[in-house]
Amino acid sequence: MKLKHLATQALIASLLPFGANAQKKASIEWYGFVAAQSFFDSHKSTAGAEGFLYLYPDDEQMVNGVDVYELPRASWFGTMARVGFTLKGPEIFGAASRAKAEIEFSGHSQSENHVLYRHAFMALDWDKSSLTLGQTWHPMNDLFPSTVSIAIGSPFNALNRSPQLRYEFYPDDNKNTKLTAAAIFQALNTSVGPDPDNEIKTVKTYDYIRYSMMPMFYLGADFTLGDVKLGAGLEYQHIVPYIDALDGNRKYSLDGLTGMIQAQYAKDRFSVKGKALLGQNMSHLGICSGYGRVASIEREYTPLTALSSWVQVQYGGNLKWGMFGGFMKNLGADKNLVALYVNGGGHIDNMWRIAPNVQYSVGNMVLGCEYELTTVAYGVPEAKGTVTDTHNVSNHRLLLSVMYNF
Repeated sequence: MKLKHLATQALIASLLPFGANAQKKASIEWYGFVAAQSFFDSHKSTAGAEGFLYLYPDDEQMVNGVDVYELPRASWFGTMARVGFTLKGPEIFGAASRAKAEIEFSGHSQSENHVLYRHAFMALDWDKSSLTLGQTWHPMNDLFPSTVSIAIGSPFNALNRSPQLRYEFYPDDNKNTKLTAAAIFQALNTSVGPDPDNEIKTVKTYDYIRYSMMPMFYLGADFTLGDVKLGAGLEYQHIVPYIDALDGNRKYSLDGLTGMIQAQYAKDRFSVKGKALLGQNMSHLGICSGYGRVASIEREYTPLTALSSWVQVQYGGNLKWGMFGGFMKNLGADKNLVALYVNGGGHIDNMWRIAPNVQYSVGNMVLGCEYELTTVAYGVPEAKGTVTDTHNVSNHRLLLSVMYNF
């Protein structure tokens, strides 16, 4: 492993928000896992972390009537490790203080950086409220499916960790109601947009939101009613995809709104949970969404709208059986477009997935097996970003996992 990768471990020490005297009053709990996974794919696909983080099959590539991408492939005993700590510190401003940092190592390649900086935040907890500052899960990620895959339902489920300032308020003493307000920035998970050097090319960068001089804003509410949890949230996003240096650095901006609802029922060994997102330009959430440039003389951008949803049913104790299902639909824009900037490309009309899994826990070890069938309807983009003349491309993935938690 490269020396620069080893330096990442030093980040843990740099994240401690207290001086030497305060650290004597703090308690640290370490956690993490070491995992080995093997998977089989029937079709060339888009995935991260050397294939561990599976997303969707690529469009077919026909040569002499044969899809050359429909070629089985497998990875045996791929390894990853995750390590982090949670710190509980002394009282500050009348609140209990805490901090968390977490990194992940994955893959085998020596030529690429496979160290992922996942969490790094500090928080203050009062009796009826809390304040969080740093990088952690986006508020729309509070509910996850329980999958064997580390993709946890992506790209149907939002997958985003971002720097943020988050305030949570609990109106009732039992904390059955939580109200959330957050200002969120982009770092690891960013919006898509035009390459400044080649507008035809789509890239991902946090520059679009940095030039806007505004964070994303989120408002949400969560309720616990016995065995049922309900939640809803709304995010506003303002980005600047293009700056015209020849016109006095004139900025061309884009706004977007995303709404989310989620629900969970859990009792004894049975649980069912799900989430739906309806929004504009959700590329920073890992959804196959984005925006386009309007067909006009003046440079103008307008968002594409998409619907993405998932549901999972699970039953069991040490031996758990689960079924995950996801669906995503591209709903297009309200104006004619001359260019598309979409996470996953602009040729997807819809996609769906079914994924049964079984997990068995014994001591600190979890053995898992998951089958995923993911189908994407690819086609030809129309003037408003919707897709027609579609054909389906599917991938069958079989995933085997052994994970040791500590």
